[in-house]
Amino acid sequence: MGKIKGKVPGRGPIAQKVIKALKKHSNQKIYDLEVYRNAKQSAAELEKSIISEKDMAGLDPLHAVYAYAQNKLSVMIEQLAELPALSRLADAYGDAQDHYLPSGPPMSPLTKSYFFCWGFFDLCLGLQKESLTTVAIDVGKEINMDQGLITLLDIMQRSRMGIYRHEGVKDGLVCLTEFVSNQSVRAIVPAGYPGESGEVWFTRLLPEPFPNLASGYSLVFITPYILGELTGNQYTTGPVSQWEAFFERTLPKTGIKDPVCAYEKMMKYGLNRNYWNEYIIDGFLSSRSEMIMLAGLPDVRSSLPHAMD
Repeated sequence: MGKIKGKVPGRGPIAQKVIKALKKHSNQKIYDLEVYRNAKQSAAELEKSIISEKDMAGLDPLHAVYAYAQNKLSVMIEQLAELPALSRLADAYGDAQDHYLPSGPPMSPLTKSYFFCWGFFDLCLGLQKESLTTVAIDVGKEINMDQGLITLLDIMQRSRMGIYRHEGVKDGLVCLTEFVSNQSVRAIVPAGYPGESGEVWFTRLLPEPFPNLASGYSLVFITPYILGELTGNQYTTGPVSQWEAFFERTLPKTGIKDPVCAYEKMMKYGLNRNYWNEYIIDGFLSSRSEMIMLAGLPDVRSSLPHAMD
């Protein structure tokens, strides 16, 4: 069992309470902390260990690395959520889960992969914006969890949704350029949708985490949402100009002057907790197994197929 250290300054109040509770119970058989530390591999060995697992067989190496981290994180939070110190975050996650029923169409346009990322990485409390994952990372550091796994969790925590212009497909990789930041990336899409040049995507990208992977591309971690507009019965993707105008009028509402910083905050947290969740619900149009189509703009209610005023 990992040894729980003393109080560490600078951590959020929720993490401090969780660590204190774990320290109190560290000599009892209530919380099995060994499940947090069973990844002994160094970062350089992490890929090999994952690819050998049966449930990861056939995955792209980059996808497998993050799928591995996601599985470990789920186990950690499942146990930590039993602690009263984490009840506010756990309850907020549970309430949203009951409300939105994330499962993917036709039940809900919020897919399990999207909701996992929102609930674990973006849903936060307090001035220090503590999330389920920031608490898990702090606990991992306390018990000397493998640094490679901590690195993966930190990257996932810092990730956010983004809106991208599709620039075509090259060598099997989707080329995406982000609005506002104008950063261009090449990425694999495990969901299987390559898309077409000119489309507008709403999705979450994860970068290459370790130099030894040498993949040279990023990962589209969730099923992509394709954004467009509905005119009568005619659906067209984008258009780009409408999303540019959306950010021009919306980013100032974040209270941040720098447009890139404002954009990053907007895409991570929205203008309120359920901003992007509600947009997906109201904008849902149709879907296929490998992608979901949304129509309209978040701040133009009349453009959203399911908006109710």
